[in-house]
Amino acid sequence: MKVIDLKKYGPIIGSRSVGDEIFNKINASLETEEKVEVNLYNIKSMATFCAKQIFGKLYLELGSEKFFERIILKNADNDLRTIIQIGIQHALKENN
Repeated sequence: MKVIDLKKYGPIIGSRSVGDEIFNKINASLETEEKVEVNLYNIKSMATFCAKQIFGKLYLELGSEKFFERIILKNADNDLRTIIQIGIQHALKENN
């Protein structure tokens, strides 16, 4: 399992370029690894558009079951998990 540590992007993830970089890292790791752990230690917040850009896009590409099997969110507090859920919901709405 690959571990991707996001602390260098924190404490707030809020730019499209950072979102692209994180998405590309996770996506590339999924090509060779069955599971990817995303360590959100020291990440206090994330813009919802970044959550959509990273996790919403992954959710759409993998599907619900595979997303939750293959993407492991570590050290994400309830607020951050809510932001990620909102990002996924926005991606789903736009995809319809």
